[in-house]
Amino acid sequence: MAVNLHPSIFTELADFLVSQPTLQEMAEYRVSESLQEYIDNQLEHNSAGNLSSDERLELERILAVSHLMTLVKTKAKLKLAGKA
Repeated sequence: MAVNLHPSIFTELADFLVSQPTLQEMAEYRVSESLQEYIDNQLEHNSAGNLSSDERLELERILAVSHLMTLVKTKAKLKLAGKA
């Protein structure tokens, strides 16, 4: 059984949310550099067809969280602009 040493997107996001970010901080949110590198690596492996089914499932979960944060960031930007 492989042990994942990369930071969890769920842990990072939970830490960010409990810090009670402002709308501006939400609009500017980015995952850590190490997590982004991990995601980029997994995307490359996926494109090459080199992920196990468990790794693909993990990547799908990461991408779902990423899509949610894109929506949050967009809504925060709209609210800051007075359009929401």
